[in-house]
Amino acid sequence: MRCGKTPELRKKLLNVKGIGRETADSILLYALGKRSFVIDAYTKRIFSRHRLMQEDGDYDDWKAVFEKALPRRVGLYNDFHAQIVRLAKEFCGTAARCHNCPLRQGINLPKDAKLF
Repeated sequence: MRCGKTPELRKKLLNVKGIGRETADSILLYALGKRSFVIDAYTKRIFSRHRLMQEDGDYDDWKAVFEKALPRRVGLYNDFHAQIVRLAKEFCGTAARCHNCPLRQGINLPKDAKLF
């Protein structure tokens, strides 16, 4: 599978019963080292609370925004998503703890990232 092209692999994964878009992208990114940004509830919660995107938006629309905004590097996708998960667990849970949120200081994206 590592030799396959990401779009084709994603289609194949999505055809497996029980594998949805988030799971397919997680397999592609974390197991196969492919450039495929993972969108999860944490990502939607954080970015919608900061009014950067609509939480109820389509998964593939969210994915496209991140993949357009971030440099297309597997390591960056992996780290960026890991930082989102950490931020959500520490500050942006279902009960927000905004007063200590590091994003109150502004979002620090990589220098070559494009803004939303």
